[in-house]
Amino acid sequence: QIITRAKHSKRQVKRLFQQNPAFLRVSQRNNAEPKLSPPEATTFEKIYTPTVVLPNGWSAPPVDEDVLKTRLSLPFGIRRTGDKPNGSVGFLPVYSSVRLGGTKHTTIVKKITGDKETFLSELRAVLQISPDDKDAIRIRASGNTFEVNGNRTKEIKSWLAGLGF
Repeated sequence: QIITRAKHSKRQVKRLFQQNPAFLRVSQRNNAEPKLSPPEATTFEKIYTPTVVLPNGWSAPPVDEDVLKTRLSLPFGIRRTGDKPNGSVGFLPVYSSVRLGGTKHTTIVKKITGDKETFLSELRAVLQISPDDKDAIRIRASGNTFEVNGNRTKEIKSWLAGLGF
């Protein structure tokens, strides 16, 4: 009896063939892909429309007292970037990132304060991401930074500006 060793382990074979086009066709035919529940509705309505939005993404923060009071009543918050010359107001801390040789696009949201779970559920609702899709948004180790799959900076910045941040 001769025992031969396979070139790949079972785990490696499973990983290698998951993205194989033939495997994807068969799994699609068998409806093996999980059904995701529909995205939830947003809880917080837009309270402010920025008067100025520059091409580099900067938007003017609100100065109206009613908007500022409503913003303070939200369970979460975002701090703008600081240390700008002449006391000017900073940017919203939403950045795009490209990795893996230009194939992996992500959006990074930083400086989140307050209730992070509420922020996460509201972000999922705004971006139309299902609550069952656990891989679409990741919380970084710091806890104050979220990473969203895809380049969604414009959507997130307009949503945050609409909430008065």
